[in-house]
Amino acid sequence: MALTSIKWISAAVCAAAALAAPWAAAAASPTDADLAAAREALRKGRWQAIEQLRPRFAGTILAAYPAFWLLDGDIQHADANEVRDFLLRNPTGPLAETLRRDWLKALGAAADWDAFRAERPRLIADDAEIDCYSLQERLARNDASAPREAHALYVEGREEPDACDPVFDALAAQGRVSEDETWSRLRKLLAGGHLKAAKSTDALLPAKSRIAERSLERVAADPARHLAHLGARALDRAGRELAIFAVARLARSRPDEAADRLEELAPRLGVDDAKYAWGQLAWQAALDLDPRALEWYARAAGEPLTDSQVAWKARAALRAGDWKQVLAAIGELSSAVRHEPAWRYWKARALREQGDIAHAQAILRSISGLTSFYGILAAEDLGVQSVPDWKGYRPAAADLQRVRAMPGIQRALLLYRGGLDNDALREWAWAVRDLDDRGLLAAAQIAAEADVPDRAIFTADRTLQLHDFSQRYPIPHREALDAATRQWDLDEAFVYGIIRQESRFLASARSPVGAIGLMQLMPGTARWIARQIPVRPFRTDMLVRPEVNLNMGTYYLHRVMEALGDPILAATAYNAGPTRARRWRDAKPLEGAIYAETIPFGETRDYVKKVFTNAWYYRHRLGGDAPTLHQLLGTVPARDAADSFAANIP
Repeated sequence: MALTSIKWISAAVCAAAALAAPWAAAAASPTDADLAAAREALRKGRWQAIEQLRPRFAGTILAAYPAFWLLDGDIQHADANEVRDFLLRNPTGPLAETLRRDWLKALGAAADWDAFRAERPRLIADDAEIDCYSLQERLARNDASAPREAHALYVEGREEPDACDPVFDALAAQGRVSEDETWSRLRKLLAGGHLKAAKSTDALLPAKSRIAERSLERVAADPARHLAHLGARALDRAGRELAIFAVARLARSRPDEAADRLEELAPRLGVDDAKYAWGQLAWQAALDLDPRALEWYARAAGEPLTDSQVAWKARAALRAGDWKQVLAAIGELSSAVRHEPAWRYWKARALREQGDIAHAQAILRSISGLTSFYGILAAEDLGVQSVPDWKGYRPAAADLQRVRAMPGIQRALLLYRGGLDNDALREWAWAVRDLDDRGLLAAAQIAAEADVPDRAIFTADRTLQLHDFSQRYPIPHREALDAATRQWDLDEAFVYGIIRQESRFLASARSPVGAIGLMQLMPGTARWIARQIPVRPFRTDMLVRPEVNLNMGTYYLHRVMEALGDPILAATAYNAGPTRARRWRDAKPLEGAIYAETIPFGETRDYVKKVFTNAWYYRHRLGGDAPTLHQLLGTVPARDAADSFAANIP
């Protein structure tokens, strides 16, 4: 299953074209037939057809689109004067921002620095690739501050776009980075698994010092073999880095063996490098939910760890029930990460467990007003009755009229109607970006009335003071879902929570990996379900029909629930697969919130928290008298070595 909020349409267009009339002068709309023709031409790459559509879009509110599609589709070969003309006539807006961004990348790749320098200040959004081209341009004209900024980027040790390679090459050629800084960057890249960037960095070392590229590839492919053949010889800098990389790589699958090898290697690595290696091993073990992770973290004591490594140290302590270590680990996080709601919540829990009630209560109060997962849990821990107001703010007629009159809103709705969803999404996001709460809720209602539920939810979710939870948590397809959940004995609120997270109620949603419809069923899974229920005849295109998708999706969820026996495991399985959901349990029963926080996959961890937050809201909306979020999360049963997921369920 995959998260999605829009339909995905691949559009690549070529050939430059003259600019159509500006939007401000447009009043009419293209016909549905013209929009359908444009959608089909873009899908099939029929660029001549796009050119032929230009006169039919002229004078309409989408007048600029044919020119944009043709210019942006082959931006590397676009006529510079035509691009400038478009941007002159349309200096701001989603098309200008997109075209300007893509043109700057083309100019940077071509090293056309005069044109790049003239256009760069007009780009609004940040873009890492363009930032790298900007550094190239500034170095080329000897900007005095550019080397300093490039050096700071280099030593951060993050994987950067390829456009940064010439920048780093220039720094190295000018002697502006030391050999130690290059080794440090290489180490960080290897720890993050960024092998390509690590190879590029390795090439900046002196030839006599660097690691052979083939050695990096061999260690990445078979770390155990490398460690087994190290022998007892002394290790130079390259040998030590390769050995540490091999230990960390091996720890992903065989932490026991990695620990044994590191124990043997430690004397040859030296104290500091050995501690760093233990930190890498501990991090990988914590990600694998290995209970020995804390023991290995202890052997890295004193070695600086990244926020990710420290966060997993805290999660390992959570699973172990070691609240003292939870508190200590949270204290090691950087200030920005430490103040995220999740870590503030767990800090409060750790303080409470150690008897510092006053401090814990103060932290819980500071996040209890949040409407998200940890805000709800914090309010419950304070004993506060948190109930959503389903009769929240309703937009005034004047606000609705004002937002409906916005050209960006009109364009977005027209593009959605024509199935040009990527263009529509861009228009909508631009139109609502600066709206206040009243405007956002008006836009959300307009989207809901236009049957664009994902935009309605997205927009209502952005409010800060005024809220309308009925827009955030709508209940479409109620009759069909009620029938399906009754048939397969499922909690309706739980299923609504999954659908909201999977598709935002967009019946025709398609994910990049091919999942379809409200419950985002993969075609192969759907064919299996169709044989079980059965659904005859079954065609994949039936999955965009809400009643079919709901019936098949709830059947699948029923089978998963039946096999796993626990809602939080079922939600985890729906995103990451049933085998992983089982494997991520503990040897003892685990509080549901701790299970959720310690899911190794970031996407799944976020998904499960949001599904249960959704379900909490839907329990309130559908039933009024709802359990707490703690009760919904429950307790995850202990791992049972004897059980296994039914092999015939995909």
